[in-house]
Amino acid sequence: MSIFLKHSRRCSNRGFTLIELVVVVALIVIITAVLMVRQSRFDSSTLLRSLSYSVALTVRSAQVYGTSVRVVSGQSGSPAYGVYFNNASSYLLFADNNGNGVYDSGTDTVVQTYQIGSGFQISKFCATPVSGAQQCWQSAGGGTLSWLTVYFKRPNPDALFATDVGGTYNAAYIQISATNDTTNTHSITVSSTGQIAVGTAGS
Repeated sequence: MSIFLKHSRRCSNRGFTLIELVVVVALIVIITAVLMVRQSRFDSSTLLRSLSYSVALTVRSAQVYGTSVRVVSGQSGSPAYGVYFNNASSYLLFADNNGNGVYDSGTDTVVQTYQIGSGFQISKFCATPVSGAQQCWQSAGGGTLSWLTVYFKRPNPDALFATDVGGTYNAAYIQISATNDTTNTHSITVSSTGQIAVGTAGS
């Protein structure tokens, strides 16, 4: 009986050493940091996907407005509707009152201006000519375009494209990325048949 009591007293006095506690705390910190970084990337990717769908829905709204009878206050007839891109931080949905397929400030009616959220940008938009190389604008600088319009005119649901370079195009491509991670991107592709696709860049 006395041997058992001595043994139990010896065991009850044992605990974690300082080194063991430091190792456990370090492991918890490392695991927490990894989870937080992964969560941050997941949140950024989710917001980017949501933003790309928002751009696609704006283009779809232009298509619906352009093919239906949506009258603009103070204007006669049903104008074409388009989405205008010319910078990294915003884009707008407009009614093409003069019917030239180009956004003319002061002449055309702005239906809504959309701001790209903080931490994200339109990093590129391109137009694909019927013949020749793709023409693009890039937020990092360079490129051949200054602006791009994707618009729709009654009665066809087909997409029409206009740029400052001019010409005939059969597709448009808009790329959205995180400002601090340009590899984290999503794209919106609009074909001349009016199809709108959203995916990761390059898809």
